[in-house]
Amino acid sequence: MSMTEEEKFRFDLTGYLIRPSILEADEIAAIVDQIDRIKHDKESLPPEQRAVPGGASSLLIDHPKVTDVLHEIIGPNVRLEGTFCVWRSKGEWAGDLHGGGPQQIDPIFGYRCAHGRIHAGMVRVAFELTDVSKEDGATHFIPGSHKSNFPMHPDHMSLEPGKRSEFLTSYECPAGSAIFFTENLCHAGPHWQRDTPRVAVLNAYAHLATHWHRPTIAPEVMAALPRQKQAWFREPWIADFRTAPATHNTVERFVESAEPTVRLDHKP
Repeated sequence: MSMTEEEKFRFDLTGYLIRPSILEADEIAAIVDQIDRIKHDKESLPPEQRAVPGGASSLLIDHPKVTDVLHEIIGPNVRLEGTFCVWRSKGEWAGDLHGGGPQQIDPIFGYRCAHGRIHAGMVRVAFELTDVSKEDGATHFIPGSHKSNFPMHPDHMSLEPGKRSEFLTSYECPAGSAIFFTENLCHAGPHWQRDTPRVAVLNAYAHLATHWHRPTIAPEVMAALPRQKQAWFREPWIADFRTAPATHNTVERFVESAEPTVRLDHKP
């Protein structure tokens, strides 16, 4: 399934898009159980499942209802830049509003639309694993700020009650939904308001030619992934012109080769 014209319109207009209920109930339960144990009883899991994207969460790497959107707004050459999971209890938060404005010219995060095609830089996908309402405190956005030509004004950068921008918004969705947003969109992870925790996985995807996050995935987690999923973490290059014809860094070439996925010696 490719993006509908309505989805393209919404993503271009606001900078984010919701695809509700893309996961089945048993898939949600398995990932929630894994994250619960990662956060509270890591030793109960085998080493290759003690972090995302290992174990049950690996299905999120290349979920077909996610990859078709990525191929539309990033392009056919996509890699998974980084991933982390969230178990956010009431009162916990992830950070203030950031992004938006003229930094859209940065090719890593930049956003533009030309000749009927969206060209997004880094795209974050938040997989919400619990039901979310607008009042709960999931990710907040200032819609349209991904295309703003002026710096974000301080009057619109507060999350405090009574000082919030009139443009600040959030979303509601059932468990198992995916929220896509360009990293250039002004966004924040405010204080969680509900008694039950927010459980989520957040993946950052980017063009294969770029590299922003330093790899932090444990070697045992990466090694346990199927080769097709490892391909999403392959080294960031498009073509090797030392060969004739040039070698292209495709998923198919990677799957058939024996080269390592990423440099896993990520110590300083």
